[in-house]
Amino acid sequence: MNSSSIALWAFIGSAAIAPAAALPSYDDVTCFLFKICPQLCQKVTTVENFDVEAYASAKWYIHQQAAVGYLPTSRNFCTTAEYTVRDRPTLLGYTIDVLNSDQNANGDARAGNLCAYIPDPSIPSKLAVAPCFLPCFAAGPYWVVDYDEGEGYALISGGQPVYVGENGKCKGGTGVNNSGLWIFSRSQTRNQTLIDNVRQIALDAGFDLSVLNDVDQSSCSSGSGWGSESELI
Repeated sequence: MNSSSIALWAFIGSAAIAPAAALPSYDDVTCFLFKICPQLCQKVTTVENFDVEAYASAKWYIHQQAAVGYLPTSRNFCTTAEYTVRDRPTLLGYTIDVLNSDQNANGDARAGNLCAYIPDPSIPSKLAVAPCFLPCFAAGPYWVVDYDEGEGYALISGGQPVYVGENGKCKGGTGVNNSGLWIFSRSQTRNQTLIDNVRQIALDAGFDLSVLNDVDQSSCSSGSGWGSESELI
């Protein structure tokens, strides 16, 4: 029996003999077994008085991002995001068009159209994003944790992180929804000082920075030769 199994049985045994008032909660059990510990994670706040029109006014270049199901590290090249606020919602209720693009080390590019909307108009910095054919309730969180148009950066999280990572900080999942962490810049040219500043903002907000990987924004093609726009979802 390995040490993990011994620890698990010790945990179960202590719960079995503990008085009812001391029984571990559901959150305690999921934290122990799966490291899903929302009660231990700092609550993420998002930008107040967020101006989505200004945010969507120009292209964003991603300089660091976490690996998730649709963004493996093998495609951490020339990653960009563009947003267009629609004049009217789609039939499914989406109000923002999204165009993401990236490349691999060989320069093979792909692009993907997504859709976004703001579930709670009183918190416009908490958006949700999904493939445009899905209903809004299936969209995943896209939270603007920090954003400064003057400085030209944005810090984006795929919702509230719940997994305890390094140094007691927390991270999101690695699937599709409730996953991801990104550092955006208005400039394709890397500004390490700016990136380090945004990393500190993320650390202060309780994020585990070990999930962030660099994106190479050098030697990027103009987009000719892109694959199907449905590839990047």
